[in-house]
Amino acid sequence: MAERGTLLVVGSNPPAQTSGQRTLARVQQAATILDFEQAVLANLFALPTYRSGGIADLGRTPGGWLDARSALVSGLDDCDGVLLAYGTQEPSGEARVHHREQVRWLDEQIEERSVPTWWVGGAPRHPSRWQRYTWRELPGIEFREALERSLRHVPRA
Repeated sequence: MAERGTLLVVGSNPPAQTSGQRTLARVQQAATILDFEQAVLANLFALPTYRSGGIADLGRTPGGWLDARSALVSGLDDCDGVLLAYGTQEPSGEARVHHREQVRWLDEQIEERSVPTWWVGGAPRHPSRWQRYTWRELPGIEFREALERSLRHVPRA
């Protein structure tokens, strides 16, 4: 298979108290498996939080969601594929409405560009959950191979 250019990985939001290096290492591993030269990260929500649950507080208003869109559009315009990795847990409260709107908007943007899109195990699992998922679903298989088997194209409507 010929190597592709850039994989856009769509995460949840920037970390507040870590470097994010573990996530970036997992993202790069997925890009390598999918034969991309590089991976770039953009997030659904622009404001950093310590845990993803912090989005429920900071994401009650549209600001952090709308602020994330320019980086997402830029990433989509310059990528050759997308990996959805923003997590399966929606924020609670008012932030849930904004989250769902952002995901709907992102799906429309991807669809308009006809960009090939993947996720892990049929859901937009966050890279921090990939090993747990593969360990449960493919026991006894080395992580890299299990991840390769778990990366699946997102079905398009």
